Amino acid sequence: MSRPRQKQATSKLRFECTQCGKCCTNRGEYAHVYVNPTEVRQLAEFLGLSVQRFKRLYTFVDEDGWRQLSFTGGDCVFLNPETKLCQVHPARPIQCRTFPFWREFVVDGEWTPEVRSLCEGIGRGRLHSLEEAEVQMREREKSDA
Repeated sequence: MSRPRQKQATSKLRFECTQCGKCCTNRGEYAHVYVNPTEVRQLAEFLGLSVQRFKRLYTFVDEDGWRQLSFTGGDCVFLNPETKLCQVHPARPIQCRTFPFWREFVVDGEWTPEVRSLCEGIGRGRLHSLEEAEVQMREREKSDA
């Protein structure tokens, strides 16, 4: 007797960045970009600043002790208001690099309705495999540890 085959989850994760800047704007609980010490150092170096000066100019520590990038006027401090492009793109934090491939946005191989409202690139471009999504999610989680 053969075993029943498990249904394989298939990906419906189509995504391509449209450079709309929505991921860098204040949307309630998603208006937070956490940065770890390595990311602070990389961003400071990219901008040619000391770590202390970078922290003072561009970050704050929240009530739980997490360092975050500042959001000014509702946008990430590094979002260019005219072009809607990231001014530190090559050195951006892991949280930004892995968006929208976050565990809370992918359920059963599909994007959640929530992330669809946060990002114009959802449903566009190439189809990403579940394995690709998992790599991104693990990379983000590693930086949280």
